Amino acid sequence: MTTQAVRPVLDAAGAVPEQKQAPAPRANSTGGRWRSRRTVALNVIGIGTMLLLWQGLTAAGAINSFLLPSPVAVLDSLWEMSKDGSLWVNLAASLKRVCVGYLMACAVGLTLGFICGWSQVVAELVRPIIEALRPIPPLAWVPIAILWFGLGDMSAYFLVFLGCLFPLFFGAYTAVRSIDRNQINAALCLGASRWLLFSSVLVPASLPIMMPNLRLALGIGWMCVVTAELIAAQTGLGYLIQQSRMLFQIQNVVAGMVAIGVVGFLMSAAVERIERRVNAWAPSERN
Repeated sequence: MTTQAVRPVLDAAGAVPEQKQAPAPRANSTGGRWRSRRTVALNVIGIGTMLLLWQGLTAAGAINSFLLPSPVAVLDSLWEMSKDGSLWVNLAASLKRVCVGYLMACAVGLTLGFICGWSQVVAELVRPIIEALRPIPPLAWVPIAILWFGLGDMSAYFLVFLGCLFPLFFGAYTAVRSIDRNQINAALCLGASRWLLFSSVLVPASLPIMMPNLRLALGIGWMCVVTAELIAAQTGLGYLIQQSRMLFQIQNVVAGMVAIGVVGFLMSAAVERIERRVNAWAPSERN
């Protein structure tokens, strides 16, 4: 019984043609796009239903239109304030305050959180102080802020800083403490320096836990800045609401509240989008 050798098929030049590899299957993103569009559609339907119900109850007289103006009146007030520029001036003042206070809290809170998460000795020194200050609401600090900094931006910076500090600290602290020690030991065995260990191991491994706290802290800071402006400021959306209340311009009060909600939603959505991009490798973001 003879066995014939299998010969490769030769091309015209007598050479073995290169085998073309099949292209890698592309990730099917249709499901993700469909879920995203479905979410947006449901959000629009929910908000639209609420506005229609609000408008209908106001038109029917079930809601006092003076105490709670209709959505049409609120939109008209927003339009008038946007035309005369008062909305944009106060919005810019509020955004500046929350950005400065938030960045200050990130610099202090994240640094302390990383250091305490890495060093048990430092954690035992710092955590009791943080735990003692954390239950005090930012509103309770308003009299102290006015005494220390007076009426103006510094008081708002201080209150936003306090509101954002604690979630940022505990986010970084918990993230570092949750890192698998095998990853750190492997990096050290490969000769990683302290900076390389921090930048290439600690920070990337901490992001899935830390990023939600960044978004939470920003939302708290936005609430704190409006609270500060109600009492200790002369510009901003909180100040606009307070002045409108004193003048019985209820439509402007509700318009200011709507502006606060819309801006807060947009900021949260922007940070969430950044979070999804940064944590794209995490298992929770793959679907």
